[in-house]
Amino acid sequence: MKIVVFGASGLTGGRVVDMALKNGHEVVALTRDASKISNRSKNLEIMEGNPASSADVEKALCNADAVIHCLGIGGKGTGGATSLVSDSVKVVLTEMQKTGVRRLVCMSNVGAGGSGPWYYNRVVLPIFLRWLKPIIDDKNTMESALRNSSAEWISVRLPNIVSGTAKPVRVSKDGRDISFSITADSAAQFLLSQLTDSQWLRQTPSISN
Repeated sequence: MKIVVFGASGLTGGRVVDMALKNGHEVVALTRDASKISNRSKNLEIMEGNPASSADVEKALCNADAVIHCLGIGGKGTGGATSLVSDSVKVVLTEMQKTGVRRLVCMSNVGAGGSGPWYYNRVVLPIFLRWLKPIIDDKNTMESALRNSSAEWISVRLPNIVSGTAKPVRVSKDGRDISFSITADSAAQFLLSQLTDSQWLRQTPSISN
């Protein structure tokens, strides 16, 4: 399978690329800075470009089978409004329709769509994680665009991502029965599995360790 990965220089995106290559897939990584990707496999094509540029995205999707979208602003951001992820996903959806690519797996956040335990949404987010609200707002806009599309999409809502090897994953439809963290390897492994699994097709599962 030929997979296009957005956000390939990030913690989780990098693990998606490495695992996909290890599993025998071809990977195209569209990134704003190629120097941030250390993998130089012969089955990896690194393309520098803008993830919200129609021309760059169309070029990346040429002859692709599926897309994994791991793009993020990195860290806590500025605390101000952002539309980076939703802008990119909207362009990806448009270009997927043009190029005939059907499957799109996106990284989202627990908290999007009101997901997560009640104390997370009523206490943790508004008091301790105020900086996360603009990021979740962006993911809500992204998920709205997904729902209005004809793509085969899955939006995986993730809690805090930490470095670490793959561990058993807990999956919840509404995010009520998950913990506060997941390892990058666990997240990457689940994202990759959604390329061929239809259990969560056009849904927004929340996962954690």
